[in-house]
Amino acid sequence: MNVAGFVGVTDQELIVHAMRDAQLLLSEHIERGPTDAEETISQLLEILDRQDVVAATDRLCREHGLRPFK
Repeated sequence: MNVAGFVGVTDQELIVHAMRDAQLLLSEHIERGPTDAEETISQLLEILDRQDVVAATDRLCREHGLRPFK
């Protein structure tokens, strides 16, 4: 499978990588103190709302019969 330009990356690996990036970003935001929250949210969207991450999440949810929480 070719996901996010990497050959052999599974949906699970792609999602874990995105989550780790998001966690690192949040950690950096917390360490900096109350700075520009809008910029942090924008960067989180860049990580978590990427088309490949959303598609991988959708595929995994379908495969495992998961439904989004409301």
